This record gives sequence, C-alpha cells and structure tokens, in this order.
Amino acid sequence: MKRLFFAAAASAALTSMAFAQARDHDRYEACLNGIEVNADAAYEEALAWRYEGGGWPARHCVARALIALGEEEEGAFRLQALAEAPDGGPTAIKVVYLAEAGEAWMSAGHPEEARRVYARALDFSPQSAPLWLGRARAAAGMGEWAAVEADAAQAISFEPQNFDAWHTRAEARYELGDLDAAEADMQRALDLASSDEEAVAALLIRGHINEARRNGG
Repeated sequence: MKRLFFAAAASAALTSMAFAQARDHDRYEACLNGIEVNADAAYEEALAWRYEGGGWPARHCVARALIALGEEEEGAFRLQALAEAPDGGPTAIKVVYLAEAGEAWMSAGHPEEARRVYARALDFSPQSAPLWLGRARAAAGMGEWAAVEADAAQAISFEPQNFDAWHTRAEARYELGDLDAAEADMQRALDLASSDEEAVAALLIRGHINEARRNGG
C-alpha cells in the first residue's frame, strides 16, 4: 500500500476547518483513516459518498485511496484537478492536495511532474519549507543539482532548524563539487540530527566528501 508522508499536514489542515455539519467531518476522517486499514473498501465508500454529493472531501478520499491502491498517476491527476476546482475546498487543503500529488508523482517515477506540482503548491503557500523540500527532491530525481541547492536554501530560510533542508543542500553541493560548502552544510545537519538515522545520513555525506578529496576532488 502506498502511503503519503504529507498526511500529517492534511490532518493539521483539517482541524482548522469548520464543516457545515459534524457528520461530514466525521465521515471524512473515517474515510481517510479507513484507507490505512482497507484501501479497497475505503475507495468504494468514497465513491458512494461522492455520488451522494459528498463534495471535495469525498473526492479527496477517492484520490487518496487510488494512490494507496497503486494508482499513483490517476490519484495525482485527481488531486491536481481538485486543487484547481472552484469547489475544491479552502486554500489550506488545496496545498495538501498538491503536496500529495507531488509525492504520488515521485512514487510513480515522474519527478518532472512532481516538480511542476510542487511549484504550483508554492503559489498558494510560498513560505512552506516542506514544499520547497519537495520541489528540491523532485529536482534531485531529475539530476538538476543547482535547482536542488536553490530550493533547499529557500527551505532553510523559512525553517533554519530543519535537518532535511541542510542535508539536502549538503548533498546538492557535494554533487556540484563544492566540497567545502557541502561539508559545512553536512556539519549543520549533523548538529540538528534528532535520531541515529539522521546522524548516519549526515555522516554518509561526510564519507562521500572525504572520498572525493582523496581522489583529488
């Protein structure tokens, strides 16, 4: 089953929204949570709800269920369409749709589509470090390391304590051959690491940098 890492942001957005009827809110949450338990059943429930007039919450659940079922491209298309629809919900949730679409495109192996979708999400929320990092990861998937460096720098400017932002820029600078700058970013990432996994990820970049220097890089 495919899972979306932006789900936490979706939950945060949902808690800030006022639904006209509590029943809709409960059904929305139940549908999204049901995807983790049984994506097939959640998909059928979401389709039925949509035909009953469930609006954007039902359409969102349909798209999320499709992604969980391995239909990343179809789910991403639906999320993008929902984000652009006049009745697609508040701006905050449209950012979530686009971020989820970006993740789905990455999972499907289409970083160029992911980068385009993250760029659209940034039109709605230009100070979102996670969106800048999403766009940076898409650029990395395309091998465009200068773009990765620039996007990671934007993420750092908005969240200077973000481990992933420093780690991503360190990786980009290593790939660009700027070893001193890569080492400085790697050290900052290491200082911010909050788990052994993050520390190991930073140290791996240090290893690459040291190897490049030994080889005359």
